[in-house]
Amino acid sequence: MHLARELFPSILEVKGLLPRILLENFYPSRSLYQDIIDNNLKNDFKNFINSKVEVKVEKRDTLKNPQELMRDAGYELYECLSDDDIYKFRKYYHEGEALCTFRGGRLKGCYVFFAVKDGAEELNREDFKFPSREDKYATSVISIQFTRDASHSLSIKNRYNHKVDNPDATFSNNLDNIIEGLSESFARYYGLKPKYINTNLEIPNYVRVNNKYYKYNMVIRGVYYCPDNIIIKDSCVLKLDKAKYIVFDYFILSLSEKTITLFDGSINDSFISSIGSIKDSKIEVTLVGNYREVKIIKNDGVIKLILDNENKLVSYTNPLVEEINSRFLYFSEYLREINIPNVKVIQDDFLFWNQDLEQFNGSNIEIIGNNFLRNNLRLASLDLSLVRVMGRNALYINENLTNLNISNVTKIGDYSFYNIKRKINIKAYNLERVGVLKDFEFKKQIMMIIEENKERNKHEK
Repeated sequence: MHLARELFPSILEVKGLLPRILLENFYPSRSLYQDIIDNNLKNDFKNFINSKVEVKVEKRDTLKNPQELMRDAGYELYECLSDDDIYKFRKYYHEGEALCTFRGGRLKGCYVFFAVKDGAEELNREDFKFPSREDKYATSVISIQFTRDASHSLSIKNRYNHKVDNPDATFSNNLDNIIEGLSESFARYYGLKPKYINTNLEIPNYVRVNNKYYKYNMVIRGVYYCPDNIIIKDSCVLKLDKAKYIVFDYFILSLSEKTITLFDGSINDSFISSIGSIKDSKIEVTLVGNYREVKIIKNDGVIKLILDNENKLVSYTNPLVEEINSRFLYFSEYLREINIPNVKVIQDDFLFWNQDLEQFNGSNIEIIGNNFLRNNLRLASLDLSLVRVMGRNALYINENLTNLNISNVTKIGDYSFYNIKRKINIKAYNLERVGVLKDFEFKKQIMMIIEENKERNKHEK
C-alpha cells in the first residue's frame, strides 16, 4: 500500500482502478512487492502499470533493415523458414541447454530468427561457471521469436535456456536494447510489432501468459512450475485442486490416489523410484512455521519431505532407500538438506543442478557415479568416509568446501573439485591416483597426499 501511494497517486484517484489493473495483469502473489524491491524494478513497475492507463510508444525512424542493424551490433541475423534452418543453430548450444525450439514445429506458431555474434564459436561454456542471462556467452547466440497471432508477442532467447532466470526475456524482450531502432526496423520490414513494445515488465522468475504474470519456481523444457499448484505449458494455465494435489518442484503428489508423478513424462529423474510405491502408505501434511512437512508413512519407516511456502522442496529424508539411480532430482535447485543414511550406491548426475545443499547425510555410501553434486556452491563439510569409487566431475563447481573425508577412495575422477582454489582439510588415506585437476595448489596438495600414502604403505609392507 505504501508503494502504491508512492508510485500511483493519480491512478488512486479513480476508485478501484489500481486493483483492477493489478488483478488483470498479475496472478496474486504475496511476494510480488518484495520481488519488485529486491530486483530494483520500482521504475519499471511504475511505467508498466501507468502504460495500462495511457500507452505511449516512441517511434524511431530508421532506413536500415534488421540485418543491417544487427550487423552494426556485431551480429549476423538469419531468418528461419524451415525446421532445417532452425536445426543449423543447434550446434551452438551446450548439452542439456538446447532450446525447445529445436524439437520441431516452432514455425507453426512463431516467426523465428537467430542472431550469431562475431566470435561466438570461440566461447567455451565451461568458462562461464556462474551464468547470468546477459553475459557474453549468453548473448553470443540469441533467438528472436514473434508469435504469429495478432499480438506478435516477442521473446528473445539466450544460449543458457533454463539455467538462468527468465531466459526467454533476454534484453528484457526489447529489441532496442540490442541496438537502437531495431524494434521499428522489424515492424517496417517484417510487419512484426508487439502490442506493448516499450512497456514490457520483466521480473526474474515471473512469466507472462495471456497478458498475466505468474511467479514460477522453475522452468523445464518450456513448462513453468509455479507456487499455488499452478503449471503452465504452451500458454495454458493448469491449476490443480489443493485439496487433492501438491505440486512441488516439478512433481505432482496426489493425496487421494497416493502417487507421485511427473507432469512432463519426458523427464528422466529417479526421485520417484527412490521413494517407491506409496499406494499403501499413510500421508500426513502439517504446517510447521512457514514450511509444510509431508510424511509418507510406510510399514518399514517414514519418508519426509519439507516444502517452503512456495512449494519448493528444501529437505528430503529417506531412511528406506539403499541405491539411488541416475539423475536423482536432476533439475531441483532449492534442496538444502538431504538425509539418506542407508544408501550405499549413488549413480550418475546426483543433484546435478542443485546449488543450495548445505547438509548432506549419507554416511554409508560406498560408490558414487559421475557428476555428483556437480554445481553445488554451499557445502562446507562432507563426510564420504566409506566411499571407495568416485566418478568424474564430482563437486565440480563447489568453492566453499573446507572439510572433506574420502579416506577410503583410491582414485578421484577427472575434473573433480574443479573450482577449489585453495588447500582444504582433506582425509584421503587410501588415495592412489587422481585424474585431471585444474587448480595447481589443490593438485599439489593431492599429489603430496598420494606420495605420503605410498610411503606409508611401503613402510607397512
